[in-house]
Amino acid sequence: MPVYTIACKKPLAEPLRKQVADTITDTHCEITGAPPEFVNVVFMDGHRVKGGKQIAVNGNVRSGGNRNAELTDNLQQRMQSGIAAAAGMTPDDVSVRLIGLPASWAMEGGEILPEPGAEEIWLDRQNQ
Repeated sequence: MPVYTIACKKPLAEPLRKQVADTITDTHCEITGAPPEFVNVVFMDGHRVKGGKQIAVNGNVRSGGNRNAELTDNLQQRMQSGIAAAAGMTPDDVSVRLIGLPASWAMEGGEILPEPGAEEIWLDRQNQ
């Protein structure tokens, strides 16, 4: 679960896509403690982006557990600055919107996702 959908006016070159996806994964995992296996990044090119932005990011992330307002605000700010740096833009060129969803609303590998903080047990079950 999280699914970060990136809309761009113009396609990002392949190396930039990799840098942006790595930045999203690293930032999400560092701040939330989620395993990198959960992070999904989708690029959509040729979309109108509002407000004069070059990149718009919608992130569907699990809510609950350790996901309080302070953590979510920090995640949003770090995503915006990190994505901008990875793409060679300024933070003003990037918008990031996070949408919190209950873990029970998402599945990975045919299994309902665990609550934030309970990933280790869930991953152990998946690896059996």
